[in-house]
Amino acid sequence: MFIAELLLNACIAFTGFYLIAKIIYSQRLASSSLKSLIVGLATGLLGVLLMFKGIAVNESLRMDLRHLPLVLLAFYGVRSPLIIATLIIGCSRFYFGWTPQAVVAFLAVLGISSGMYFIHKRLLHRPLLQNLIMNVWALFMISIAVSINLGFSDAALRLLASTWTIGLAVGLLSSLLTIDFQLLNEQVQRYKQSAELDHLTGLYNRRVWDERTALLEAEGRVYNVLALDIDHFKHVNDTYGHANGDLVLQQFARILQEETRPHDITARIGGEEFMVLVYDLTPSKVAKVANRIRERIANTRFQLDGFPAISITASVGIAHGKHVAAQRMNILADEALYAAKEQGRNRVILYEVDAEAAMTTQDREPVRS
Repeated sequence: MFIAELLLNACIAFTGFYLIAKIIYSQRLASSSLKSLIVGLATGLLGVLLMFKGIAVNESLRMDLRHLPLVLLAFYGVRSPLIIATLIIGCSRFYFGWTPQAVVAFLAVLGISSGMYFIHKRLLHRPLLQNLIMNVWALFMISIAVSINLGFSDAALRLLASTWTIGLAVGLLSSLLTIDFQLLNEQVQRYKQSAELDHLTGLYNRRVWDERTALLEAEGRVYNVLALDIDHFKHVNDTYGHANGDLVLQQFARILQEETRPHDITARIGGEEFMVLVYDLTPSKVAKVANRIRERIANTRFQLDGFPAISITASVGIAHGKHVAAQRMNILADEALYAAKEQGRNRVILYEVDAEAAMTTQDREPVRS
């Protein structure tokens, strides 16, 4: 019977850990507060379930693993869910009555969570040791609570011996499970990033650009597609080498990230060509943004390896529209970019698709290095 209850509780705990970790790593819950609430409630209910199931030490004594879900949350460093789960598990002890023993148990749960959160901060980069010390801390607080409630009787000592033996064994297994799941999810995130991001610049790649812009026509929002190209980039590669050309591309991409909004989509399409999706700006405002980027590039000294810093310029083509397919907007932005290069480079050309207006140029004198 003891072995059966132990296995049942371990299975409940490990299944709960897996589901909670899936929620923590889920990208579908956009609201962090909603995710915190769900994780906190789920973990608290798991702790309550483990408390009510328990494991019989003898006919009169039972132990439980209610502390293990708190170890899980402390390990992940999620403070709000940890507070929610702690309150749920701690308050559930009062289900058996408002007694001094219940108060001690409640305070023990608070002490477990507080101490484990501190341990998490101190041992952030040593996950296995961190998890094991959290388990030991939890068992230590449980021991204090049992000693206060039962004294140092034979029954209390038997309960503590079972608690430490089972708690350490199951805690070690749960630590390994939690760390393995964390490493697996980190690996998945790395694979996802490598599939979505340009390896050189860290911007989105062509595949993600096509995916993110595929449904723009149906959204019904005003949007702008900016096509940017570094002027005479072949000369940079031929003169300073491809490694320095890569450095220029990286610095160029950094400027794009700094000069656009977090929700704008910036991608490297290939070579020295970049695209930016900008929502909800009028033609005059998006032209102002494009010229700000162009001027920032022209006024920046790009650092090279083994050579003095150089100046470069960029040409920008813009397609502005609404209810227009992204493929059409991409073509029009490329046409505007081509026109900018034909008219002398280092300038912005805007095409207003809705009005089918002629291209409007905003010329600037070329900035020479």
